Amino acid sequence: GFLATRRPCGLAVQQACPDLALVDDPTGSADVLERVREIRASLDGVKVILLAGDVSPNQLAAAQAAGAHAVISRSVQASSLGVLLREIAAGTVYHAFGDLRREVPETRVDGLTGRELEVLRLVAAGMPNVAIARQLWVTEQTVKFHLSNVYRKLGVANRTQASHYAHTRGLVDISSRPGPDQRPLTNAAVAA
Repeated sequence: GFLATRRPCGLAVQQACPDLALVDDPTGSADVLERVREIRASLDGVKVILLAGDVSPNQLAAAQAAGAHAVISRSVQASSLGVLLREIAAGTVYHAFGDLRREVPETRVDGLTGRELEVLRLVAAGMPNVAIARQLWVTEQTVKFHLSNVYRKLGVANRTQASHYAHTRGLVDISSRPGPDQRPLTNAAVAA
């Protein structure tokens, strides 16, 4: 079923008696977190999953505090969403939120957004665009878009200069870089 969650929806969720409730949150709205709380309070046993546009540590902490069982980034490929929902409902997907209770300040380094900084770090770790796109669950074109913004903001001309910039300013932790035979770890859920 479908419910518009801009208004209280606890009674309607109780009547539908779902196994799983997917709450769409494109903007990081406090109202959506209130709906998550309401759904959790209305019906025991329902798994509440937040489809979020913002998956920053602060938003993940807020979702966890509201009672979400899982958070899926809105950037996930549409073809993967159904599989993820089925696996979460079945209890075969597990990814810990980690210790997100503390407030994590959103920091900008040299004018870069969090996502641009993430792309820069992956480029500096030696990853090609296609692998970055796979890891971040975005298209390769989106990676190129972020890279062009990085180049412009840092005043560099290419990925080599951007990598040098990241390394000389300590933006990359070399010890955590994957070896040549290892794939980088992702924030994607893993099957248990």
